[in-house]
Amino acid sequence: KAFGIQTAETIWQAKKKCPSLHIVAPDLEKYHFYSQQARTIFYRLTDRIEPFGLDEAWLDVTGSTGLFGDGRAMADRLRCWTREELGLTCSVGVSFTKAFAKLGSDLHKPDATTVISRDNYRQLVWPLPVSQLLYVGATTARQLNRFGVRTIGDLAACDEKLLRQWLGRSGGELWMEACGLSDAKVEQYAASHPVKSIGNSTTTAQDLTNAEQVKAVLYQLGDQV
Repeated sequence: KAFGIQTAETIWQAKKKCPSLHIVAPDLEKYHFYSQQARTIFYRLTDRIEPFGLDEAWLDVTGSTGLFGDGRAMADRLRCWTREELGLTCSVGVSFTKAFAKLGSDLHKPDATTVISRDNYRQLVWPLPVSQLLYVGATTARQLNRFGVRTIGDLAACDEKLLRQWLGRSGGELWMEACGLSDAKVEQYAASHPVKSIGNSTTTAQDLTNAEQVKAVLYQLGDQV
């Protein structure tokens, strides 16, 4: 982190920033194991659990406040259980929308509870770079920056119709997220949905440098689809 390396950065970019970087091979089985162990802890508070990748999840604890206290109290309890039983630290964001909860979990790592409420979100969230809002990827952030939208507050202050012109339907959705107006629900764990599309992707071990190499990978992916 001190060298400016960010999560999900490519190895070649990271090594450019830190030439002495030591790369450790991932252990996916261990990831799965601890992911499942963490979810058994989550179930002590609620069955409204929506995984977000292997190491994150949203919990709707609305129905559990009578048993365990408010959101902050439950978040602190989760952190304590996870640290004592799994030997892992975790950061928890408590908020009234999924996007703000996710943002809160990223603000003060590696072991913290951050509460983003209806009273303080303008002070905590709006000054942050727009790229920190969930669903604003690098390309969208660059587009917004070109229009002078640099912070989440800038995004919230935009005209929603104008955002839809710039970004299509997602422009309106991002505006709702920035304003704290999203009402997206936390889904129950293992909830099923109709399949809308089938796809496949891969990260190649080495850079592809010619058309034949690219075709070979595309054919393999196409065959698997």
